[in-house]
Amino acid sequence: MIATIGGHIIDINGMTEWVLFNRLTKKLNPADFLLLTDSFMQLPNFLYTISLLILAFVHMNLWIKFAVPSGLYFFGQMMICFCFGIGDLKRLRYPLMYFFRYDLFIMPATFITCFFFLGWWTILIIPAYLFTNLISLLILTSKEKKYYKSHWNKRIGNYDIYINNAFFTAYKYCAIKYQLIQDFDLTDEEIENQDWLKPYDFMRANWDQMEDYFSGKAKNYWRTYLHIEK
Repeated sequence: MIATIGGHIIDINGMTEWVLFNRLTKKLNPADFLLLTDSFMQLPNFLYTISLLILAFVHMNLWIKFAVPSGLYFFGQMMICFCFGIGDLKRLRYPLMYFFRYDLFIMPATFITCFFFLGWWTILIIPAYLFTNLISLLILTSKEKKYYKSHWNKRIGNYDIYINNAFFTAYKYCAIKYQLIQDFDLTDEEIENQDWLKPYDFMRANWDQMEDYFSGKAKNYWRTYLHIEK
């Protein structure tokens, strides 16, 4: 398992995530990659929030103001779950990073702003958002849930699968940018060399330079994993 900057846990099968992590350490700071994973994870929320805010100022039917953000949220989850639209994610990289950092302020501020334009209809935004979130996860990750069970005998939640897919998307983005292997499967050489064990030594040797990047929850995870005392 790998903890991102924000404390999300990447837990695929105990090997794949570490081998992909090891590939990336040869080209960039792992903290940058893990921050990218957190940022890409926010894509559906970003699309939903921005579109909702824009449409609040536009005169149109009320159902469109709810349907469009929900549709974009679903589309954002599709991009993450199926790892496509890497070129679009490249353009959205920095806005997503800022959104990740300040989403706890941006989303409530958006809902408050909408209240002045939608009135009491604003109370439907949160149920609509939660419903879209739930349906998207169930539709887009149910098949993968069966795959985890049949291939790795692993029970995993739908949202956990989404987090793993954000990790895959971030890896694919970096693999294209830094000309690394894009395939998620382990090579024969990586299996022979047990590359999934190498990040432990790398992170332990460089933890002092990277510790400040991580949130409190993530720091605790890494310290436990690396056997480092607080």
